[in-house]
Amino acid sequence: MAKSLLVTIFILFLSFNLYATHNRAGEITFVHVAGYTYEITITTITYSPSQADRNELEISWGDGQTSLLPRVNGPAGYNSAGFYCEHLGEEIAGYNDVKINKYTGTHTFSGNGNFLLTVEDPNRNYGIMNIPNSVNIPFYIESLLVINQFMGSNDSPQLLLPPVDKACVGTAFISNAGAIDPDGDSLSYHFVNCKGADGNDIPGFTLPEASNIFYIDEHSGDIVWDTPMYQGEFNIAMAIVEWRNGVKIGYVTRDFQIIVVACDNTPPVLVTVADTCAVVSDSTLSLEVIATDVDGDYIAIIAQGAPFEVEDSDAAFAIEERTDGYTKGVFSWSPTCYDVKASGYVVYFKATDEGNTVNLSSIAISNIKVVADKPTNLTADAISGDVYLHWDDFYCDNAVGFNVYRSTSEDDFQPSYCVTGIPLQYNYTKIAVVSGGNSVSFIDYGDMSGLVIGLKYYYRITAFFADGAESIASDKVEVTLKKDIPVITNVSVETTDTISGSMMIALSVPTEIDTTIYPGPYRYFLLGADNVNNDFIVIDSSDNIFDSVFFHNNLSTANLQYNYFFEMYNNSPDNYVYMGKSSLASSIFTVAEPSDRSALLSWASEVPWMIDFYVIYRANDGEFDSIGISYNCFFTDTALVNGVEYCYKIKSVGRYSTSGYVRPIINYSQTVCCVPVDVVPPCKSLLEVEVDCENMVNQLYWTNPENYCCDDVAAYYIYYQDYSGTDFYLLDSIVHSPFDTTYVHENGGKLSGCYYIVTGDYNGNMSEKSEVVCLSGLECPNYELPNAFSPNSDGVNDLFCPKSFANIEKVDTYIYNRQGRIVYTTSDYMINWDGKDMYSGREVAAGVYFYVCTVYAYTYDGVAKSVLSGFIHVFR
Repeated sequence: MAKSLLVTIFILFLSFNLYATHNRAGEITFVHVAGYTYEITITTITYSPSQADRNELEISWGDGQTSLLPRVNGPAGYNSAGFYCEHLGEEIAGYNDVKINKYTGTHTFSGNGNFLLTVEDPNRNYGIMNIPNSVNIPFYIESLLVINQFMGSNDSPQLLLPPVDKACVGTAFISNAGAIDPDGDSLSYHFVNCKGADGNDIPGFTLPEASNIFYIDEHSGDIVWDTPMYQGEFNIAMAIVEWRNGVKIGYVTRDFQIIVVACDNTPPVLVTVADTCAVVSDSTLSLEVIATDVDGDYIAIIAQGAPFEVEDSDAAFAIEERTDGYTKGVFSWSPTCYDVKASGYVVYFKATDEGNTVNLSSIAISNIKVVADKPTNLTADAISGDVYLHWDDFYCDNAVGFNVYRSTSEDDFQPSYCVTGIPLQYNYTKIAVVSGGNSVSFIDYGDMSGLVIGLKYYYRITAFFADGAESIASDKVEVTLKKDIPVITNVSVETTDTISGSMMIALSVPTEIDTTIYPGPYRYFLLGADNVNNDFIVIDSSDNIFDSVFFHNNLSTANLQYNYFFEMYNNSPDNYVYMGKSSLASSIFTVAEPSDRSALLSWASEVPWMIDFYVIYRANDGEFDSIGISYNCFFTDTALVNGVEYCYKIKSVGRYSTSGYVRPIINYSQTVCCVPVDVVPPCKSLLEVEVDCENMVNQLYWTNPENYCCDDVAAYYIYYQDYSGTDFYLLDSIVHSPFDTTYVHENGGKLSGCYYIVTGDYNGNMSEKSEVVCLSGLECPNYELPNAFSPNSDGVNDLFCPKSFANIEKVDTYIYNRQGRIVYTTSDYMINWDGKDMYSGREVAAGVYFYVCTVYAYTYDGVAKSVLSGFIHVFR
């Protein structure tokens, strides 16, 4: 019976090890087929001779269903376990007894949702250095498939480089998954823990130890290990996350194995392959890729990436020159209009030295942006106050429309190679989107108030594609409207008053009237309204086409802003026809807000001409003097005296961009006054809190705002919060002293909690609160006991007491003798045991005693309970 049991155990142990030493690395990827149907691929790296070789793997679809997926790569034959397989997987060149396996299948999900695809398989290979007991740890991988019809279909990142690589002890190692996203989604990378049974983190898993650093670049996905210190096999896991329009839409988790060996070899060096661009209308893109090796080894270079995955792509990579320690290859590609997209195409170049016991590799990445050339022959014609744009047929028939850009500023923008759209610094505004890739025209009617006579307009267009990609911008065209109606030039406050104010309004007379259509005579009407009622009425009119200055009187210019425009009519009795109206223009309306020894001025106006700058005037003994210039609509006048009235007005200096107009155009605001007063709070103080463990107090330090922002600090208000989730309350207030910005908080030994400070000035203005500073209660050793004491009444070490303590509410202490009988108990955190049996009152014998202390400590999160136990030696 015993012999039979022993044999059974041995067979089970043998078969377990054959079954276990198997999985090295892998991932799950997916491709959208149609509707809610997806094709899933499981990739694994395994130990080839293992009798645990899998002809199929089970996948959980994340919807409560599972399936067995068959292996689909490699030749047919018998595996290590003696079973016939239609596919055996494929050996990986340069690796002994390591092969890659692909398992595929399709699944139709019921609808939208987040589906966690998982595979768990016994077991990992034996001896993984950073996974304790790896041979008994299941292999687990997962990927998140998000189905959301509003986001569109989604394919996972496809990983082109295998999840296994080699490194040498003492040599910097760089590797990459070679990820591309078929949908053009953005990818980010970060490490996650390797997982085992039921998808749980593997206990004891750590990242490999490095002499300097081990990290993953979140943007490129480069894994950098500088440098491996020990031989062995190491596993890591990374999440490759997809982002679409800033939204996370899924991820693939790759479990990756690095095989580190001792070797006298240096990896080859790839000469930097720069990011580049391809314009569709240009000739073939050609990238030269060079690798060198200081050891003089032959070097193989391969290229993989998105250009090779494009349908009907002519992307190719060929070796042109190869000698000892030097290899040159050329990547070539002639992208078409159908390859234009907003995101780039990633190409991975991998150089591997050959002829060594251990072949090492280096990786370089190039991002290639494919863009469409500019639309051609853009023209612009001004007709009846509108601008008609026209351009040639666009050569990319998959463009879905055109963006129309307009500016009123002269620019020297010449798109450099592959710059798409129009950079913001050139001051173009996108005014329209013209749908349809075969569109060739657009009419610009202007904004709500129309286009402005007197301004030059500049136009450019770009083509755009379904994913938002823009072409290079067209050449610029310039156009000016005909001056066939009056053009308003001035709206200026003449007199400031609440009831008898006056306004001057001026125009520039029309010079390009079509007298065939409008033979004259002509009549102007000036219409105006305040900005509160906004009811336009006729203010004045004239039959003289050369009248150019008008006045509007009896206004509340002190309190209201006014808007004006001109209308023009052909005024003959038999031909009274409306000819058009000028653009709207408003007066400058200024607001002055008092502040501490300063006045905050701001103003607003709406005018059709361009403003170059504003001049600020302040009254001085009844006369206005210039005190500054602003290129914005605000200005602060400083160094004033609180309680004294100051008065201001603003002058605008502007122009029309075409000739035939007064230049500069000068207009004034109303006069506005204010009395400065201190309404400015002090800056917030910077607070620091230190724990004084010896004296069991918290010491607060803060900065004096008078040193950097003000000169009228009156007091500091200290706020305190006992525990997380409770309210702050005013702990104390301190009268300001320029030489003392400290406070000692004595809190009965309680050292946890949060603090902030508010600073106040003599006018009652309160600063923002300082940053909140919190103490956890763990800053000091909470409770430490000695391991011996001598209760012999010599005045030295006569009591069993804590060596250090802080934040202690109470301690329940029990002291036992060797027979397990309690000899002393107390809730006093000082304990103060004098070495006597509390029941008999007799001195206990010298020897070893055992204590158990339940410690109740104050922390920011509340009173925390912990158990402290140990031995105490009693010496006599």
